[in-house]
Amino acid sequence: MALMTELIEIEPYSLEEAVEQPVWVDAMVEEYKSIMKNSVSKVVPRPADKSVVGLRWIFKVKNAADKSIEKYKSNFVAKGFSQVKGIDYEEIFSPIARYSSIKSILALVMQTSWKIHQMDVKTSFFNGVIEDEVYIKQPEGFETFDQESHLCRLRQALYGLK
Repeated sequence: MALMTELIEIEPYSLEEAVEQPVWVDAMVEEYKSIMKNSVSKVVPRPADKSVVGLRWIFKVKNAADKSIEKYKSNFVAKGFSQVKGIDYEEIFSPIARYSSIKSILALVMQTSWKIHQMDVKTSFFNGVIEDEVYIKQPEGFETFDQESHLCRLRQALYGLK
């Protein structure tokens, strides 16, 4: 057990803890740039009659196969549990592969001697276009206007959003 604890870098729980370490600040900037590049949201004045979904930064250390630190990853995640069905959303979007599909593909690969390549898609959730009006708070640490008067209207899905 002691060996395992040496391999795990402590991940910050809050924004206050993360901003004290440059590696986490760099990870947050990378995530924010990705959000901006993909036009995930637009900052707009706060509408009076709409509910607002809260947000949170999540921090994870990604390890390589040899147990070394590959990278520091931060995600800006919606607090989807605050959404109410019928008011904030009608259906749930979750781009996850079924195990039966993965097994079928692996069986096909074995029969045809194809090669498999694994990849990490950084912005998979950003492919979910939102038709409803969903408003979120501005990302902590990256506010462009006064938080009380402006929100972000989502154009595309975020992690945690229903």
